[in-house]
Amino acid sequence: MGLIISLVRSTWAVSYAAFSLTSFIFTGFAVFGERTPNRATNVVLSLTSNQYSEFPLIMFFLDLLFQSWLSITGTFHVSPLARFFSYVNVITAAGIVYLFKRSLDCQDVVENFLGEISKENKTKFKLPGVTSPKFWKQFMNPFHWPRNFTLNENIPYWTSKEQMYAMHTDGWESVLEMAVDVYRPDNIEGGHDRPVLMYIHGGGWTSGSKSLLGPLVTEMIAQNWVVVAVNHRLKTKDGYPTQLIDCKRALRWIKEEVQTFGGDPYNVVVAGDSSGGQLAAMLALTPNDPAYQHGFEKIDTSVQGCLVQSATLDLVDANDYSAANGRERFIREVALRPGFPESAENVAFLKEHSPLYKVEGTNVPFLVVQGDLDICPVETARDFVKEFRKKSAASINYLEIPGGHHCFEMFSSPRTWYTTIATAEWLNYNFNQTDRSASAGEKKIGRVHELVEWWHEDN
Repeated sequence: MGLIISLVRSTWAVSYAAFSLTSFIFTGFAVFGERTPNRATNVVLSLTSNQYSEFPLIMFFLDLLFQSWLSITGTFHVSPLARFFSYVNVITAAGIVYLFKRSLDCQDVVENFLGEISKENKTKFKLPGVTSPKFWKQFMNPFHWPRNFTLNENIPYWTSKEQMYAMHTDGWESVLEMAVDVYRPDNIEGGHDRPVLMYIHGGGWTSGSKSLLGPLVTEMIAQNWVVVAVNHRLKTKDGYPTQLIDCKRALRWIKEEVQTFGGDPYNVVVAGDSSGGQLAAMLALTPNDPAYQHGFEKIDTSVQGCLVQSATLDLVDANDYSAANGRERFIREVALRPGFPESAENVAFLKEHSPLYKVEGTNVPFLVVQGDLDICPVETARDFVKEFRKKSAASINYLEIPGGHHCFEMFSSPRTWYTTIATAEWLNYNFNQTDRSASAGEKKIGRVHELVEWWHEDN
């Protein structure tokens, strides 16, 4: 019997050691970021880092639970291995506390941002912090999905000619990818002319789905925006810019049909994350460009605003901010172009599809949201904002999120809640004129936050 107990304790000790070592390593990546020469490794590390940076207290309590069990069973008393890793976990715990503190730093960043975008109103914003009961109420129930809405799924945006070409070239499944989902608040009907948020998913241009939506969509539906989530074809024989052309086709559908769902075709804001951010920016920066709208050249493909999050804004990466060679992957796996990625023709192609090089003369307001630990280098986002301000008269706002990893905004966490409030307020302030002009006695949709029900503006 004693031998069995000893073996069980040894198993628990080894399991605890493996858990502790894993936590130590990934907490390190969450604190310092991950930029290796391998893109696939970066993606995996980024996803794991998000688990620790967005949910640090959960990871802390898991470790505490494990340690408590080892103490109760006497494993710590008999196992030097378990005792050693309990000391390692002290370092990990310090990292986890730091991660939680970094997520709370977003409160000040977002409050300052909200003050900047509403300078003319001289409004001071105060968001709930760690000392507020509202914060912990939200923390205990972080997962939300929009209520009181109607979802119209898989609406095709192709014409019959486009359908036949896609089916002939890439098969029937690719045709099914050419579709949108429309989220319509139940109190909105056709003809209400509500602002429209067109959202393009990420996934490196070759994966992802319109169903992968973060808390921002919940927020905007609650604020009576019509949200159109867009799919584009992922892996086609023609390669990129098929994805961009599909997004233009989806915008064509919005312009022609969104009024039926209560949206305003003349008030469309395009948004996206990661590769979807690049597509959103390119769509905003190439209005009515016949190169990307063959067969519907006369359709107006302009938008009123653009929001990009964790976006790829410079495919050339001339400064080599990224440790991974994104140029090679984009040319060979996404665009399917021949030749060396560094050839003059391919570099010119990369520039042509890098938002950084397309900003001159644009009149579309932008909001760029980037985490300072993103695998899409934050330096590129800073360069984009600097170039935009130099070459465009349009407004641009920049929100740099401390401790934010790639696509952190897809996780429901304090960092995401603060960021979502900032982006929602930017959208409402610039494009929700109906609510901005509401009388003092009317309900202001832009001040009711479904996601957090956190805050109010003291007038």
